[in-house]
Amino acid sequence: MLEAFDKYVQNYDLNEENIKLKYNHSYRVINLSKKYAQLLNFSKEDIEIASIIGLLHDIGRFEQYKNFSSFDDSKNIDHADYSVHLLFEQNQIKDFNIPEKYYETIEFAIKNHNKLSIPYTTNKKALMHAKLIRDTDKIDIIYLLGYLKEYKLKVTDEPISEAVINEFNKHQTININLWHNTNDQIVAKFAFAFDINNAICLKELKENYKYFYERLNNEKFKPFYLEILKYIDERTDNNA
Repeated sequence: MLEAFDKYVQNYDLNEENIKLKYNHSYRVINLSKKYAQLLNFSKEDIEIASIIGLLHDIGRFEQYKNFSSFDDSKNIDHADYSVHLLFEQNQIKDFNIPEKYYETIEFAIKNHNKLSIPYTTNKKALMHAKLIRDTDKIDIIYLLGYLKEYKLKVTDEPISEAVINEFNKHQTININLWHNTNDQIVAKFAFAFDINNAICLKELKENYKYFYERLNNEKFKPFYLEILKYIDERTDNNA
């Protein structure tokens, strides 16, 4: 599977910073997904499925950047939907030698890893994997923004939108349609914590937020950071 993924990525310019960023992100998320699947006592089969989803969840990003020179889903395409299109409508999933019995779960998890919420399903296995990839993806996004500083992130003098603040104060994830500037996007990243499904993932996310906040180096984000720390501590204490 890894060889097939590397072969696919060779279609793109790995010297391009943003292509390399998504390549590295995919490998880190496969490792995070495997790690937490094991900690959550997933079956051997489900650990394998979690690893597959971790590797392939952003496969549409490469073509997105090639075509639009941007990862901004609000301005071009929904990258999760496009990943599903490539894998299951164009049948590229066949290139990865994955058992067909896994397809339904993989498709559901990848399609919904970036949505505001997971749609209702009676498929417990698909729901379990959708929850995990949403968690591990968020852990690594905050890691690459904070510790690795791999993505340009410039705080501006613009005010944070009231609608964004209201959603944050309700401990809600923030719809991309509410973002009007970079500062809104930053607050939305803090709100990631409200959408973590598996409390076991919160400790690592908290550590990553420390570097994220330090990188911002701006007091206007302090209330959001402190609220996230409080929220995480309360959830982890309750699950100790």
